[in-house]
Amino acid sequence: MIKERELKKILVLISLLLLLVGCGGPKSSTGSTEAPSGEKKELVIWHTFTEHHEAKLQEIVADFNESQDKVTVTALTQPFDQFNSKVYEAVASKTGPNIVMLDTASAADYVDAGLALDFSKYIDVENYKSRISEGAYAESTGFTKEGLYAITIHSTGPVYFYNKTMFDNLGLEAPKTWDDVAANSKKIYEETGIVGFAIDSVADLGQMLLMQNGVEYIDSETKTVDWNDPSTVEWLNKFKEGVQAGYFQLKPTTGDYNSGDISGHVLASYIGSSAGIDYLDLKDHELAVVPVPQVAGTNTKWIQQWTRNIIGFTSDDEVVNQGIADFAEFFTNTENSSAWTQVFGSISAYSDVKDLPEYKEYIENNIALGALVDQSSYAGALPTMAGAQAVRSELDKMMTQVATGQIDAEIAIENANVASNNALK
Repeated sequence: MIKERELKKILVLISLLLLLVGCGGPKSSTGSTEAPSGEKKELVIWHTFTEHHEAKLQEIVADFNESQDKVTVTALTQPFDQFNSKVYEAVASKTGPNIVMLDTASAADYVDAGLALDFSKYIDVENYKSRISEGAYAESTGFTKEGLYAITIHSTGPVYFYNKTMFDNLGLEAPKTWDDVAANSKKIYEETGIVGFAIDSVADLGQMLLMQNGVEYIDSETKTVDWNDPSTVEWLNKFKEGVQAGYFQLKPTTGDYNSGDISGHVLASYIGSSAGIDYLDLKDHELAVVPVPQVAGTNTKWIQQWTRNIIGFTSDDEVVNQGIADFAEFFTNTENSSAWTQVFGSISAYSDVKDLPEYKEYIENNIALGALVDQSSYAGALPTMAGAQAVRSELDKMMTQVATGQIDAEIAIENANVASNNALK
């Protein structure tokens, strides 16, 4: 039998174990990340980078961690599908990351919800402002609340990739207008059975066509949407015609992007990020890149400029907040910014990087960036405000429903207007 003294010892041990288990629970990245004395506090990055982009990120993270005595950063790859919504849900419930790298439109929702870190409290704002353009700084600070909520890491934009060998064989020139895109694509499909044109993001195409036709994507003054214009009906129906006939492609046949299709010679051309050029290998065919086509017969030229930013999520632990800001400054220093943009196939936002000989050589030798620079005089950013991501989703939905014959263009436009305006309220 167990003696009374031994029984008491056992009961004490059980009580201690239960107490320890009771103190456990899910780890919060955006809340307090208390670490035992002498241990570093962990900061978590969620990202969707792959291959050499992820490798460079991990390299910069490792270098940062070696320089720190209070925090350590861990970068975790996440699925691409529904990434934005999953991040928001996790951050709102304080089970998400400390850092993401997204566009400024994504940051707007976090700013309005009081979840975004105001970097102006932790970095030298004047130094940051002096290194970037007025436009880039305006994007970093252009939110409903005063502060610096996004640290730019690079700029990219859409460009038109095409199989020059295929075009040459059919006597086709690179398109300058959307009418050219339709005519070329139709001829390619009719003569070869190969899809003529696709775009990595249907919503991006919609934004281009709205703005090029003089229809505001979002009215930043009234915070409303009104896409009900004859030009919108016209281009929606032309897009539908191409998809239904088979010479436009709505979705990639392999993966999330069209790089695989054009590399496999089952797609003649597509619009995607300039950063995607490293994923293209047309084998014995020649790849060419030109600026994005424009609407014929108008004086309005427009194309997106995409700025990716470090967005931090505020914590009740000031060591964590300072660590997030320190990582943002480390990632964007001259050396790291130059290395990152060259790996990513993007353009640095920082003036001190643009003077580096190796960076100048990199720009000169990248045909996608050459096309991006050629269209830079009419590149612009879209409004950043709460609800902007929902508006983008409604645009995608509108175009997809019309293209697949689910609904008429006029009704789709009205539905998208109503849903978008509700999201912007």
